[in-house]
Amino acid sequence: MPDAEKSKSCTCGRDHQGHLCVLHSKGLHSEIAHLTDKPTVVCFNCGRKANRETNVCNPMPLEEK
Repeated sequence: MPDAEKSKSCTCGRDHQGHLCVLHSKGLHSEIAHLTDKPTVVCFNCGRKANRETNVCNPMPLEEK
């Protein structure tokens, strides 16, 4: 698989149909907006922020400022 294609797909090995990386690769940007409007976690792999840890591959809590 070419490197460009790898960056578009989820590699965490879990059920990732609702992960932001998969939604982004499918062009489902309106779905992403609903899942990222009040982020609590960030993906350690891709840096995307999400409301719930189930929507990213490798969740880490967001630091509060």
